[in-house]
Amino acid sequence: MTDNTKRVISWMLAIVFSLVIFGSSCFIITHADHDCIGDDCSVCMELSECHKTLNTLGTAFMCSANLAVMMFISFMIASCFTTTRSDHATLISLKVELLN
Repeated sequence: MTDNTKRVISWMLAIVFSLVIFGSSCFIITHADHDCIGDDCSVCMELSECHKTLNTLGTAFMCSANLAVMMFISFMIASCFTTTRSDHATLISLKVELLN
């Protein structure tokens, strides 16, 4: 697999997870005050599943986001301390004049 393919797959998974979380949230918001018919209420069962989905995926999504932010911050801190000098210096790169 190439890097572009991996990147596309990861973005697609992130979008799917975001849509599932958004869809579950919207369903809970729109059906929070429904007319319940009793023990076998299908809306109540769906609300329960949406709550489980949000607890599971929401936690995983937030952990992944926190990990990505921490990695970005550590990369930025590490890049502040590293230099961009070449490993080998030549007379030309040091701008030494050879006038003899």
